[in-house]
Amino acid sequence: MKQQRDTIFVPAGSAELLSILGMTHHTMITPDETDGQFTALVVDIPPECGPPMHSHATDSEFFYVLDGTLTLSDPDGDIEAGPGDFCFLRAGGSHAFRNATDRPVRALVVVTPGGDAHRFFKSVDETIRHEVDMPLLAELADRSGIALTS
Repeated sequence: MKQQRDTIFVPAGSAELLSILGMTHHTMITPDETDGQFTALVVDIPPECGPPMHSHATDSEFFYVLDGTLTLSDPDGDIEAGPGDFCFLRAGGSHAFRNATDRPVRALVVVTPGGDAHRFFKSVDETIRHEVDMPLLAELADRSGIALTS
C-alpha cells in the first residue's frame, strides 16, 4: 500500500488474504485505513460455497459481481447476479449469498462502516480453518454485531 495525503494506492497482489468459510477475501483496505468509513474486499467464492443467512447490526454491504454467477438471498427469495450486477444489502436486514454453480465467482464487496465485519473476518480467519464449527461461528459473529438468522 502506498499512502499519500489524499490517496491510498493498493498495488495488485498486495492485499491481505483471509480464509473465510472456504472463500478467499482479498482485503484491499480496512476501516482503520479509511478512518472507519468502510472496508473493501475482492472475494473469491468457490463452487457450492457461501455463508448462512445472517444480519449485520450496523454494517451495510454492496456486492458488484466481477465473474461468475452469485445467488443472493433474503427473506423474499433469491436473485441471480452475474458480471456487472450490483446488489445493496441493508444493515439490519437478513441475507446470504452462495455460489450455486460449478465455476468460481469473484465479487467486489464494500462494507460500511465495516469495523464489525472486518473484526469478524479476522477472527474467523484466525480461528476456523477447516470444518466449520457452527456454535463457534455464531459466537464469533455475535461478538461482531452479526446474527446468524437460520
